[in-house]
Amino acid sequence: MTIIDTIKDEHVRLMSRLALLKREIDIWTRNGEPDYELLYLLAQYFMKFPDEIHHKKEDRIYEALIGAGVLETEYLSRLKTEHEHMAAQAAQFAEHFDDLLAHHASPKWAMIDKVKKFIAMQELHMADEESQFLPLAQKELSKKRLSEINEAVQNELITDAARASFRLLAGIDAEIDNHVAKKN
Repeated sequence: MTIIDTIKDEHVRLMSRLALLKREIDIWTRNGEPDYELLYLLAQYFMKFPDEIHHKKEDRIYEALIGAGVLETEYLSRLKTEHEHMAAQAAQFAEHFDDLLAHHASPKWAMIDKVKKFIAMQELHMADEESQFLPLAQKELSKKRLSEINEAVQNELITDAARASFRLLAGIDAEIDNHVAKKN
């Protein structure tokens, strides 16, 4: 499996998590009671996985494309900036959710609006990567170069801190799956 395949698989997983988030926010929008435990787990997931694991892979590919002179830095800079915005939005979502649970909540509609914007940005960003960025990387970077990028990312992600983060994330991910399975 190439790093491109891994990123595509991760996008599928991210989209499934966004679908769960969208479902709960739609329930809340209709004045129903969302599954607060699931919302909490999703907030934790989106705070951890994209920024600590997924985006590191993409950022390395961005750098390789820029280094190869394949693409103007403006497009790639925009994608990297979107990563930063998504990380900030995820942190705000988690913070607002913590406030909600502690009953110091931001107004419900303000939180719903922020989460809907987060979902929309994630979906647009991944669609852009799937239609433009990943095909470009696959076309312009050799298999050898993609393999080197994958190896560099793997080396970066095998530190003790990264392993602890993986364990935490795997636990959150499993809790989400278990929670959804119990509900269905």
